Amino acid sequence: MPSPRLVLLALAGLPATGKSTIARELATQTRAPLFDKDRVRDALFGPHHVAYTREQDDFVVRLLYQAVEELARGGGAPLVILDGRTYSRAYQVAELHALADRIGAELVLVECVASREAVRERLELDLRSGSHPARDRTFDRWLELEAASEPIPGVALRLDTSRLSLTECIQAVRAELARRG
Repeated sequence: MPSPRLVLLALAGLPATGKSTIARELATQTRAPLFDKDRVRDALFGPHHVAYTREQDDFVVRLLYQAVEELARGGGAPLVILDGRTYSRAYQVAELHALADRIGAELVLVECVASREAVRERLELDLRSGSHPARDRTFDRWLELEAASEPIPGVALRLDTSRLSLTECIQAVRAELARRG
């Protein structure tokens, strides 16, 4: 009997749309490895050198993809979760598809969205609490990212995290994964 195909679940969307919350909960429930760009970036650059730049994001994502490839070579993990990238630029989606092709994985791309009001509240809470490693993650920066974002092709599921509860989001993702076998 052939082994099940690896599923690469990528959470896409602008900052503060719920990607990390969903990714962490899914990883806990499924025991899947979670590759979190923001946590890796923080571990690499520390609290004083984390920058919310394309160059730093691209560098960290390349490292994450190398780690995913290493994990895939070892086998055993039927599901891998990627978190922290917006995938709101065509080159980002192309690189994600290239990764899935290289490791022979089925790509499931889930886009998280939220209302502007919810995003503003989440970003302000993160800044006040210091809970996010990127200290320059502001609503003004979010507006810049939104203006520059491109439609994300190939989205399997779109979740409005300002309308759906975390439980509903998790159920929707798990149903999509189950539908794919």
